[in-house]
Amino acid sequence: MKQLYDYVVVGFVLLLLAACEKEGGKSTITGVESATLTASKTEVLLEATTPKAVALQLMWNIDEPQSTEKIALSQMKTAVQFSTSASFASVDRSVDVVNASLSYTHQQLNSIVLALGFVPLEQQTIYARVVSRLAPNVEPLYSNVLELAVTAFEPVEDGDYLFMANSDFSAFPWKLCARLEDGIYDGFVQVDQWYNFYLANEASADAQTIYGSYPVDGNQYVLYAGDDRWTCWTNNGGYLYLQADVNEMAWSETIVRSLSVTGDFNAWSASANPMVYDQEQQVWTATITTTAPEQWGMKILINESWSWFFGGSDTEGVCNLYAADADGFAYEQVGTYRLILDLRDPKAFRYRVEPL
Repeated sequence: MKQLYDYVVVGFVLLLLAACEKEGGKSTITGVESATLTASKTEVLLEATTPKAVALQLMWNIDEPQSTEKIALSQMKTAVQFSTSASFASVDRSVDVVNASLSYTHQQLNSIVLALGFVPLEQQTIYARVVSRLAPNVEPLYSNVLELAVTAFEPVEDGDYLFMANSDFSAFPWKLCARLEDGIYDGFVQVDQWYNFYLANEASADAQTIYGSYPVDGNQYVLYAGDDRWTCWTNNGGYLYLQADVNEMAWSETIVRSLSVTGDFNAWSASANPMVYDQEQQVWTATITTTAPEQWGMKILINESWSWFFGGSDTEGVCNLYAADADGFAYEQVGTYRLILDLRDPKAFRYRVEPL
């Protein structure tokens, strides 16, 4: 197990909390040392068959500060940080903790590493450390760094999907998802103009339900599941947003002309920081330079619209699609980084930040 930091700070740390004006003199704190971090294992093979079983437990020591004045241990703020960089050039995930251990199930850890860009079924490395701080104006204490080799699994497609099939069912390049399980599916695709396709409830030519268009001229956007169905086709080429409503038996296409990042860093400009589509990786990227954490988060506008954008969610690394006012997604990095937006799985639109 590789340890890049044996101890950042070893031994005695003298901290001045306040100048006490009473007869006892100044209050001092002693006995605070950097934590020693250990793990239940350093090679973690994540399994889709045991999603709720514990895959990894991190443990560390907590020293109770000794003070001439009464002080609660809760004043010590502790967090576990994760990074894909051994030097922690960027902190990709930070979790505030109050206990001396942190556990992740197979499903939880799989979601985390996939959000950081891990490729399923490939062993990749993530680094962990513990950081403790007694007060905002006091230098933090860092533990040793653990190197964890993690192999993610392919996420189980337990959402309600429609798979886009080409005209001969030899490929299923994209999929739509009904995230609310209400029969209204949507997603983003990149196709040529006049692309012919079907929508199937399985990625198979033998799918139980296959939608095409109604076999009468003028019904291009009408869904129809009969054996005499025609293929659906797009009027437009490029990057498109598709919606399919199996309640109303209709679908629609919207051209995505641009994606742009906005926040405090560019005075909430709708156009100053456009994203570029990487056709090989099928992701959107932008280079972002900030001088402070984004206090309101960031938003990614679609077609420079304030009423159609990606904003915050309850899941780290996931951004929701909004058509009304909502908060941005968290962005704590300071400096120049690459922001990557991955829209391939419409069940969870993901983003990540990588150092340049």
